Amino acid sequence: MRLTPSRLLFATLVVASVLFFFLVSSVFFRERGYDILTDRPAPAASRPSPPKVPLGETCSPFASGAMKDVTIIIKLGAPEVAFKLPAYLERLTPCKPNLLLFSDRKDTINKIPIIDALANLRPEYKHNNPDFEIYNEIQKSNETPERTIEGWRLDKYKFLPMMEFTANERPDSQWYVFIELDTYVNWDNLHRFLIRFNPTQPHYFGSPVWPKKKPVFAHGGSGFVLSHGALRKLVARGRMFADNHISPGTHLFGKDVQKECCGDEVLAKVLKECGVKLRGYWPNFNGERPSSMPFSREQWCEAIVTLHHLHEGDFDALHHWETLRQRPKTPFTFKELFGFMEDDMDERVDDWSNMSEDVTLKKGDAIKSFKGCFAACLKNSRCVQCEHAGDQCRLSYSIRLGHRQAREGNKRWTSGWVKDRIDAFRALQPQCEDGAHIVHPNP
Repeated sequence: MRLTPSRLLFATLVVASVLFFFLVSSVFFRERGYDILTDRPAPAASRPSPPKVPLGETCSPFASGAMKDVTIIIKLGAPEVAFKLPAYLERLTPCKPNLLLFSDRKDTINKIPIIDALANLRPEYKHNNPDFEIYNEIQKSNETPERTIEGWRLDKYKFLPMMEFTANERPDSQWYVFIELDTYVNWDNLHRFLIRFNPTQPHYFGSPVWPKKKPVFAHGGSGFVLSHGALRKLVARGRMFADNHISPGTHLFGKDVQKECCGDEVLAKVLKECGVKLRGYWPNFNGERPSSMPFSREQWCEAIVTLHHLHEGDFDALHHWETLRQRPKTPFTFKELFGFMEDDMDERVDDWSNMSEDVTLKKGDAIKSFKGCFAACLKNSRCVQCEHAGDQCRLSYSIRLGHRQAREGNKRWTSGWVKDRIDAFRALQPQCEDGAHIVHPNP
């Protein structure tokens, strides 16, 4: 058969299409790569060997001196000083960490100063800005106003001044870990994560958020990390906007923060202008609390570095689970977390929402009772749990524990899990014998 130009073009297009398909598949559908979380990274001439830090011992990374060059920065609101901060510090301060506390009012707790991140901002940022009306009330009042939506409007203004204050207060630290009062940090895993990198290089780590047509940024509540090199570049850029080089936090890096959504997003924009882009390490840095965690193959052998949205009961439960670990000499993973929570997953639990959300049924037998809802779940081969509330039945393809849910009038929540399918899910997951995973960054 004679190969005409048109046939040659057609054959070329077919081959190109096939190659393109496999290329796209390999990029978007392949299993994400990972490294094993180790006690010590590969030797590097530019870095000294880190001290040996035993796993599973309280305050081990701090007691060993491994965290002496790490500053932990806690951002909070003035009302939280009295209501949430004491319990958080009670868990953390026995480890004697290098701490900085930032709020929207100057204060002191347990002889630890609380810096007002907004104190040095030039008047032009506060004048005729309705966001700062609550700030003025907070400064005048001896009694801290309850945290309201108005109080949260100040939060986004704290991020950029906080960076300059931090560099001013802790200029020699190698790593800066930014967290909030509902952030859980596994310090053993965080230490082993950080020793893999050179802090003199500009690093920005966290759980990525992907806004449309804007830079990817690290979610603040999930905790994020800046290296010494990154913060140094940020502060150098800040000199372009400062009135003087003595008082930190006088400006907002040329950004109209009033028009911005969130402080963590604005920070990412400024970092990008400095040439520092986020390296995203979800699910190691994670925005879920234990009870809302959707367990899957992506969240199994991965080491838990941070979690978010924790209540006091969550912190207590995590501490309890950590003391009961069967393998305390290994990094804490999602597989272990699932094991602790699985016992609470039964075929029927009243006054409970397991946060099922993949399919919502609004008619038929499924909405009449929990029994009908559970039957609908059994008919769907992908369903592993369900929730019946009022006249709705919700099915889920992922496993969550959820939370207690009180009745609202005649509406009652009842949840259930398909135990044999959960057993099958667990049996299909890897045993994690190679160790805890740190995923390759994305982006």
